[in-house]
Formats: sequence, C-alpha cells, structure tokens
Amino acid sequence: MSLADIRFLGGNNIALKIPKFKYDETVHFYKEILKLPYLGYKDNAHAFQHGPNTLWLDCMINYAQQDVWLEVGVNDLDEAAEYLQEHGVSRRDEVEVHENSKGYWISDPCGTIIRVNARKASE
Repeated sequence: MSLADIRFLGGNNIALKIPKFKYDETVHFYKEILKLPYLGYKDNAHAFQHGPNTLWLDCMINYAQQDVWLEVGVNDLDEAAEYLQEHGVSRRDEVEVHENSKGYWISDPCGTIIRVNARKASE
C-alpha cells in the first residue's frame, strides 16, 4: 500500500467533554428531553445512539467549557501515521490513554481532537 492509498472515513464515535458543573444537566437533556436511545453507562461515560454513531458524554472535572472530540477510521494505521507526519500533523497522544488500542490522537488546525482508529474490514 502506498501513502496515496490512505483513506480516512468518519468513525463511529463522537465524544462531548463536559465540565462537571454542567454534566448532570447535559445527561438529562440527551436522555430525558431529546430522548436519544440510551446505551448505558460504559467506560465512565453515558452513551447514546446518535444515528449510526455513538455519542459519549464524558464528565471532565478540570474543564471550564465543553469540547467535542471526533473519530476517524483508516485502512492502515501505520501508513496513516506516516502520511499525517508528512503533512505536518502532530500526534496528540497525551490527551487520553487508551489501553490495548493501536489507535492514536491528532488534532485539526483549530484544536479539535480526533481519534484515529483502524477501520473494520467491512467499512
């Protein structure tokens, strides 16, 4: 595979990083007002079905305002890392540790955090 064959596609996950003082109110909004299908409390976050995606609401004790994190899938993680590096995109793995995962973090020019994960063979 050459670097020209790298393809990024929108991933399945969207994370809202919510300040603690607004967390319960925000969970209530998605669960009781919008009534999105509730997937439960997993990995220290409330999860909702958001169309074909999962919306994760993460409580952040050290945040003053909310932040949105996205996920993209790629056909080859190592080739994508090389491609991104060649285009001046720095890794941001310091933002969150994912044990037992080969994916990694980057950000766009305005600071949106993006998780890069391997796509499933069917995607």
